[in-house]
Amino acid sequence: MSVSEARATLKDLAAGKVVPPPAYRGRQWLFLLLFAVVAWFVPEIYGRSAYHDSILNQILINAILALGFYWCFRLAGQFTFGVFAMYAAGAYVSVWGANYFGDFWLGLVSAAVVTGLLGALAKLVFARLSPIYFAIATVGLGGLMLILFREWVSFTGGYNGVGDIKIPVFFGDKLNLTHERYYLILALLVLFLALTIAVIRSPVMRELAMARDKGPVAATAGLRPRTLQLIAFAVGTAMQGVAGSLYAHNSSYFSLESFSVDISLSVLLMVLLGGLGSIYGPVIGAAIVVLLPELLRGAEKYSEVIYAALVLVIIVAFPGGIADIRRVAGRWVRRARGR
Repeated sequence: MSVSEARATLKDLAAGKVVPPPAYRGRQWLFLLLFAVVAWFVPEIYGRSAYHDSILNQILINAILALGFYWCFRLAGQFTFGVFAMYAAGAYVSVWGANYFGDFWLGLVSAAVVTGLLGALAKLVFARLSPIYFAIATVGLGGLMLILFREWVSFTGGYNGVGDIKIPVFFGDKLNLTHERYYLILALLVLFLALTIAVIRSPVMRELAMARDKGPVAATAGLRPRTLQLIAFAVGTAMQGVAGSLYAHNSSYFSLESFSVDISLSVLLMVLLGGLGSIYGPVIGAAIVVLLPELLRGAEKYSEVIYAALVLVIIVAFPGGIADIRRVAGRWVRRARGR
């Protein structure tokens, strides 16, 4: 909370007004509505080709993947580098489930359930590890999962990949076009954002924050910090599995080479660039990470240097991410007026 917000709160309290806690403030639902409306019309402006539509789809899929990491780290308070493994597991399980049950949606649900359970199991097994060792353990677990996927050729196809992928179906209509699948992925992203808003605006968020920051104190207060963190972490990994499912069914083919630890690093970059303190940080970060290299394609051999420099400038200028730009700009204005 800023100084100005604290002063306003004190004035309201002195006047006898009922002041909601910080978790309940803001206009998250309004912003979600605006985001959904704007995102609905983006393909009409930027899309108009299968190539551009595929870029937009990847932005939304990455946003769901990064939002899952947000749940694991911001809400559950547990840093994980195993995002790439949950992403891969979601893709393979979803394709298997869709073919086995004969339905895309059952495949997607299977991916969410399996990755959620895997995340919960990892959280339970590594519960006593310190944060840094927990992160290292998730890398090791992810590596073991990729080895399993490589050797389990009958399930994953190994390095030969998977090509028998069912096309998503919505109310009986096959979404054959990339443009059509965009709206399906957008609907799921909006749903997950709505779930996140509902949680952060509820008393559960207070308990999660207490469990994350003051675990022993939370236990003495009658809370169950480990249970709360376990649920939040499982929900986060389930979202990562859904992202993997959407990636698989948005593709006509994918292989084990599509998944590596670089995905976890990219997700971390998305959250840092977008802003860890906002639920829209993962969305903003996903757009930057996907679009920026596309915009720099004309720079040829200098594109990587320019990309790295721009990322560094954003992180230095906006430590709280792009989502924090309003607060930073306000601080700059106040400083300018003070002079």
